[in-house]
Amino acid sequence: MLILGLDSTAVSASAAVAEIDDGGLRTYSVFSVKNKMTHSENLLPMVDDVLKTYGADIGDIGLMAVNAGPGSFTGVRIGVSTVKGLSFARDIPCAPVSTLESLAMNLRGADGTVAALMDARRNQFYYALFRNGVRLTDDRADGTETIVGMLEGRVWLCGDGAALFHEKAGLSSFLRSDADLRLAPYPARDQNALSVALCGYEMWKAGKTVSGKALRPVYLRMPQAERERMEKLSEKQKGE
Repeated sequence: MLILGLDSTAVSASAAVAEIDDGGLRTYSVFSVKNKMTHSENLLPMVDDVLKTYGADIGDIGLMAVNAGPGSFTGVRIGVSTVKGLSFARDIPCAPVSTLESLAMNLRGADGTVAALMDARRNQFYYALFRNGVRLTDDRADGTETIVGMLEGRVWLCGDGAALFHEKAGLSSFLRSDADLRLAPYPARDQNALSVALCGYEMWKAGKTVSGKALRPVYLRMPQAERERMEKLSEKQKGE
C-alpha cells in the first residue's frame, strides 16, 4: 500500500510517501523542514515535492495518515485540513494518528521506556509513555511533577518538549534515584512523517481509519482563544 504521511503539529513540518505492507517498510520518500516559514506555506509544496520525488501522484495513494493531535492548535488544523481536502474528492481513507504515538515510533525498539513530550505551554506537557511499541498511558496533559513521578529506569525523551522537560525534571525532587533520563538523538527527536505513515498502516490494519469528511483534530485542551473567552466570562460573572 502506498501511504501519504503528514505532520504539522509543532515547529517542524514533514511529508512522506511510503510503500508499506505486512513485511514492513519497502520504499519511501520523505521531506522534513524546521525553518521560519509557516506550515500553511510549507505543507502543500512539500506534498507535491515528495510525490514527484517518489514518482507517484495523489491518485496512487491508498491511505492518508496525518498527526491529528495533540500539538499546536494552528498546526494541527493545517495538517488535518490539508488531508481532508486531498482525500475528499478521491474518497481516500484517512488515519488520524496520535502525534505522541508517531514520535514514539521514531524510537521503537529502544532499550527502556519512551516518553513522547510536547510543550503545551502554561507549565504543562502533552505526553504519553511507551515500551517496546506498547502504550503505557493515554495521551495526556500534565505538569512536570506529575510526569516525573511516573518515570523509572532508562527513559528516552523525544518531541519538541524533550529538552525543556529534561531540564525541569533534573531540578525536581520527585525524580526517582533509579530514573535515567536520556534525550533522544536529534534525528529521532522531532516529528517524522515516515513514522506517521507507519502508524497509519497499523491503524488501517486495525480498522481504525475514517473518511476525509469525518477526519477531525484531536485536542487535549481548549484552544487559547477559547480558554481566554471562558476566563473573561468567568470574571464577568464573578463581578455581577
